[in-house]
Amino acid sequence: MTLTIVKTPSEEALGALLDGAQAKLPGKGFSSRRADAVARFRQDGLPNRRVEEWKYSDLKRVMPADLSLAGDVSADDVAKQMAVVPRLRGIECDRLVLVNGVFRADLSSMDALEGKVSIIPVAKALEEGTFVLDDPEIAANDHALNLNTALLQDGVIIDVADGVEVERPIEILSLMIGGGMATTRNRVSVGKGAKAFILETFVGDENAYQVNEAIDFRIADGASLSVSRLLSEGKNALHLGSTTVVLGEKSHFEHFTMSTGGQFTRNTAFVKFTGEYSDAELFGATIIGRDQHSDQTLLVDHAVPNCNSKEQYRTVMDDKAQGVFQGKIFVRQPAQKTDGQMMSQALLLSEDAAFFNKPELEIFADDVQCAHGATCGELDEDLLFYLRARGIPLDQAKKMLVLAFLAEAVEHVSNESVVEALEGFIADWLGLDH
Repeated sequence: MTLTIVKTPSEEALGALLDGAQAKLPGKGFSSRRADAVARFRQDGLPNRRVEEWKYSDLKRVMPADLSLAGDVSADDVAKQMAVVPRLRGIECDRLVLVNGVFRADLSSMDALEGKVSIIPVAKALEEGTFVLDDPEIAANDHALNLNTALLQDGVIIDVADGVEVERPIEILSLMIGGGMATTRNRVSVGKGAKAFILETFVGDENAYQVNEAIDFRIADGASLSVSRLLSEGKNALHLGSTTVVLGEKSHFEHFTMSTGGQFTRNTAFVKFTGEYSDAELFGATIIGRDQHSDQTLLVDHAVPNCNSKEQYRTVMDDKAQGVFQGKIFVRQPAQKTDGQMMSQALLLSEDAAFFNKPELEIFADDVQCAHGATCGELDEDLLFYLRARGIPLDQAKKMLVLAFLAEAVEHVSNESVVEALEGFIADWLGLDH
């Protein structure tokens, strides 16, 4: 018997886009990797609920059938959009700007980084044949990363030299204007004993658009890297985000994700420990409404002994929104003395909202301290009564409790100015004075 695989209209459209885009994309030396990725897409198609990792986020269902690459945008149009999009304010930083998937040196401000940090556009590295993918094995079969490889346009490569401490945050600002699809991949390498803070910001207009972005963090021995990530996409956006992290010996990684925008959003993080006595902290805060869908998926791979990981995510859903948390701590047999802690907490503001919690432990070592937990509930009626008894209107009281719930996640960020900006962003989103 011959099995015929029927493609959906969105898969047919994506296949046509892949065919038409190959000649336009940079990097002839990268063509074999692209071809492999395209072949895999043709074999597997888009993931749906039958794929375990995508059980609660059916990409095949939500991918539109009208697909095209995002077009060019003028500096004037960028300036107009930047004046109205919600993003973090009041942070002094150096800024690298990507518009519709293309790095724009004319819009970036990076002079202060000269001599300390090397910055190369990915498109240039692709053309020169120097761009190399080295995904950890835990990310090797990821559908979103495979599509990213097939359609990769541009991005930035940031290399912090050994022993350098970058004084101000470096913001990678990705802006979408006018619809279409953008595919980027950024890479941040932090040298031995170096220290840096990366701020990722994703914003866009109200057009329907699709973003498939990935970022690789490579942290050398004794290095420290902090990352804060804000997703404030337009209300009709589809956003696929993939983060890969590889930690060396005695290194530190801090990662925070704030997600509010987009119609369908999935953030996936792959973290691998390759050197002993390292630690990783991953935190997140999500607030969504309408019929938005937000998925936070992560896999932490403890491959060596004496490392610590902590993951804490908080999600707030209103109206008919759906949230997802999938997390796994994977401890290999050599990884004795591992300490891995994972917690997901959700707050439902509506009877029609839904949340899917799936924390997991997979442990092959016998001398570890690992735990996971998950909660899902409503606002505390006693606290609401307390606030109302002091003259605070019900709607404002609810917003104050939501802000307090999410602020506990935000407070883990190590940069005080970023903490203040994030708390202000949440307050603005809720309509609270601050």
